[in-house]
Amino acid sequence: MASKALLDKVVAAKRDITEAENDLEKVLRDIQVAPRADKTTISKVVEDAFTKLRAVKANLIELEALVTTDDP
Repeated sequence: MASKALLDKVVAAKRDITEAENDLEKVLRDIQVAPRADKTTISKVVEDAFTKLRAVKANLIELEALVTTDDP
């Protein structure tokens, strides 16, 4: 039963990550049309956040696979 609760949390986290990815993609598109001075600083921060978000998503996918293979 603990693995069911863990799997539910993983699924919810993946959903939240997908929403955050979509938001970041929109921000990146908006930044592309921003003035150069604003774009440089903001885009680096957003790109770093996006990279971290993708890494976390990959870890969650691995965790989900572990949880689902342990279920009887």
